[in-house]
Amino acid sequence: MEPIPRGQAARTRLSEAEHALSAALELPEVLDLVPRLAAAALRAESAILRILDEASGEYQHVVRFEGDTAGSFARAEEVLAARTRREAVPVLIPDCRQDPQLSAEGGEAASALSVPLLQRKILLGTLTLFRRLPSGPDRPPVFEERDLNLLVGLGTQAAIAIENARLFHLARKRNAELSLLQEIGQAIASRLELPAVLEAVAAGAMRLLGSQCAQILLWDEHDQTLRYGAAIGPEVERIRAQSFADSRGVNATVARTRQSVVLDDYQASSYALPEFPDVVATVTTPVLFGDRLLGVLHSHSAEPGKRFTADDLRLLERLATQAAIAIENAGLYEEARVRTARLRALNELTWRVTASLDLAQVFDYTVRAAVDLLGLALARLWVWQEDAELLRLEASAGDANLVPLARETIALGEGVTGAAFASLQVLTLADAGSDPRYLERSWALEKGVKSLAAIPIRLGERGVGVLAVARRTGRPFREDEVGLLNSFTQHVAIAIENARLFREKERLAVEELLRLRKISILSEIGTVMQGTMQLDALLHVILTGVTYGGGLGFNRAILLLVDAARRVLIGRMGVGPSSGEEAARIWGDLTSRHRPLRELIAERGALREDGSASAFDRLARSLEISLTETRSLLVRVVVEARPFRVRGARQDPEVHPQWEGRLDVEEFACVPLAAKGKVVGVIVVDNKFNGKPITDEDLDFLSVFASQAGLAVENAQVYTRLEEANREIQRHHHALLQQERMAALGEMAAHVVHEIRNPLVAIGGFARRLTQRLKGREPEGQYAQIIAREAERLERIAQDVRGLTRDVQPTLATSDLNALLRECLVLFDEKIMRQRVRLHLTLAEPPPVLRLDSVRMRQAILNLVANALEAMPSGGILTVGTRLAVGDRSDLANGWGEPAGADGQPPVDHSAPPPLDHAPRSGAPGEWVVLSVDDTGGGIPDGILGEIFNPFFTTKDVGTGLGLTLVRRIVRAHGGRVEVENHPGEGVTFHLWLPVTEARASGEGTKGRVGGRG
Repeated sequence: MEPIPRGQAARTRLSEAEHALSAALELPEVLDLVPRLAAAALRAESAILRILDEASGEYQHVVRFEGDTAGSFARAEEVLAARTRREAVPVLIPDCRQDPQLSAEGGEAASALSVPLLQRKILLGTLTLFRRLPSGPDRPPVFEERDLNLLVGLGTQAAIAIENARLFHLARKRNAELSLLQEIGQAIASRLELPAVLEAVAAGAMRLLGSQCAQILLWDEHDQTLRYGAAIGPEVERIRAQSFADSRGVNATVARTRQSVVLDDYQASSYALPEFPDVVATVTTPVLFGDRLLGVLHSHSAEPGKRFTADDLRLLERLATQAAIAIENAGLYEEARVRTARLRALNELTWRVTASLDLAQVFDYTVRAAVDLLGLALARLWVWQEDAELLRLEASAGDANLVPLARETIALGEGVTGAAFASLQVLTLADAGSDPRYLERSWALEKGVKSLAAIPIRLGERGVGVLAVARRTGRPFREDEVGLLNSFTQHVAIAIENARLFREKERLAVEELLRLRKISILSEIGTVMQGTMQLDALLHVILTGVTYGGGLGFNRAILLLVDAARRVLIGRMGVGPSSGEEAARIWGDLTSRHRPLRELIAERGALREDGSASAFDRLARSLEISLTETRSLLVRVVVEARPFRVRGARQDPEVHPQWEGRLDVEEFACVPLAAKGKVVGVIVVDNKFNGKPITDEDLDFLSVFASQAGLAVENAQVYTRLEEANREIQRHHHALLQQERMAALGEMAAHVVHEIRNPLVAIGGFARRLTQRLKGREPEGQYAQIIAREAERLERIAQDVRGLTRDVQPTLATSDLNALLRECLVLFDEKIMRQRVRLHLTLAEPPPVLRLDSVRMRQAILNLVANALEAMPSGGILTVGTRLAVGDRSDLANGWGEPAGADGQPPVDHSAPPPLDHAPRSGAPGEWVVLSVDDTGGGIPDGILGEIFNPFFTTKDVGTGLGLTLVRRIVRAHGGRVEVENHPGEGVTFHLWLPVTEARASGEGTKGRVGGRG
């Protein structure tokens, strides 16, 4: 073991160590040199240097210099260093085994030295040396008192070197910090807009602290809450989404206490928020401008083991001071910029408002300009209505969620708006949702409206209206903002007055033009009406004039006529689109080119003739209202002979849902068509698609037009009745001549039939007997068969002619129609099977019981079934059935259901007798039994459909052509009707309509309903 240097050698080594320490400036280098130099100077086997942290008092550095004794003196060194730190005096341990504390730790046989490193009486750390004792009991200890003195001197030099290195490191660090602070300060100061300033502050904080995220939050003095300013780092989105109104968290605490907070273990602190589970450490400081809080500057790190030091906090506080100055400057700059922009915008918007003479445009400009002027959430313009003595809402602008409002009027003195108008003084509310003076408090709470201002619009000493503005923030309107709005409303008042004067002048001019236009329209429509005497054409002219854009201009119109005989009001025609799409198409076509009324009437008339009736026209024609109906508004028009206008029709109890209610509009008007002191009809109009209100002027104009139209309708009805009377006279004249011809023909036919019937019977009988006798003999047998067949045909023709010339006077008895139908079908069973025809039988239940001549009705049914089977020689479907139906008795007289003749009227059966005495009265509704025979034999060609009921008309090779004639005569003799439903190429259906009134009157009939054909 090398001996410890003594005397001059020791001093030389100490001097060398001091020189080496004084030459080192970097702290790591100094810390590395101290234990090595101490061990070398005193020939120690182990040297351990411990340096304390000035702030925490814990060991900041532990530097070991050990030879082959690594770890041997670890526990002894900890105990000895703790004693030295505690007592702050040098310690000499000649033999560690004899020291009570060290022997308890099981120390080795060694000698130890430990000295405190003191600088200006401040303990910087400890230096401890160990050297093993030589073997042998008599050898002296290695370390002596002079060695301790030597180590004390070396420790003093080491403390000086460590302090110098610390000061050098701190000076360099401070210089770097100052340089960085200056650079960040220049970046912040070079920006004037607040968002850019805040971004620079957050970026500077993250750069200054070397953290992962930095943010700056601004303090809202009015709401006493923080709001987002700027953030840098990966946590930006989560920070934006954070609710800063929450009192939790370190930011809110710093804002409340105005004291900085450093958290080394964020998750273990009471400030931890669940939104930031990965944050490890945070540092937060208030941003103060004098005594006024501007915000909070915060930085945090998610790096494990990261801690923010007092130096970090000091740097952040210095940055916060610079940020406060920059934020205040940005605020002043923004305020100046906003004030300048507002003045510029005020001039521009004032010019725009006052430049317009359109009152609606002025209203709209006013609210939109107010919103743009101060960046408001909502602006509403209320204008005083002198006649109604209330404020009416004329325009709104701003947030789409705030614009809708249920109230449209406010009384004088009502609420904030009414009070501002009554006093002509500006009224402001800091919190509209909690202020009882605000009428829509619940609405304000729901929509988040906070501050409110009501600025009266004055023209001299006279109030014009109120401009009500609101914003979502709770900051009340400042004096400069109110002044700006006051200046604006003065110009608005002038603009409103100018627009009102212009509108009044324009209204007077328009009224004059309208009067001239109305005279022109009435003249034009009157001229067109005089050009026709046909009622339908005239009605079309009237309704076209009512709906024509160049005429009265209503969207839709319906015309109903009074049927005095039946005491009903009947819808005759409707003109107008059936949907919004159709309306847009029609109006677009009309506005693309102007067309005279006569041309438009001709075009629409052609469409009607083509069968292009609209759904609205079908709706109009479906209306039929009894004049005894007291609930119908249309009947009131007829009875009271005066016009009506209905607003809120869907809720009006006088609007009958079955009649006027089917218009499905909120507003409509109806005027009477009067002529010669009586009401002949009603015109109903509405504006369903453009929603234009029906004004008093519109109603007056329509009434004047209706008076003119009523006379035209009355004249057309007289003309139509004269034409109908003339046609009736001609029809009766023709019928009389036809009856005379048919009577002569019948007389001749009866005589001829009588003369040839007996010879035909004889010929037929003998021919049949010859056929039996000549069976098997040819050609005589064949000749006999031909003679018999032709004789039979002639007998059938004679029988049909005889039946045609005979009066059909049925013998009525109560009969089950279903049973009669089954009896007739039994006769065709063999033929149905032979021709492979499928029979569908659908009978009414319970069976209809009627008053019938069963013999003649059987003849009619047999003729129809026989015709159907002859039409399906190769198979098909025969559908026969009965059902109960409801119809109008007047159909019998009008030829309802039968195919039309050549003159457009139903074919007349001149051989048919007049209706029976017991037939139902014409025009009364009643019930019918319908017997239907349907086949799939290809139907009847359209060209001959009108001839099928004529006598002797047939398209078959055999037959007389009298079958359908007899069928119709038999059914008509029963007070009924034959209807043909033809489907060319498919088949034909014959419906026999038989009245059930007589059966009901006697109590013998029963009622049964089934569906259509099977």
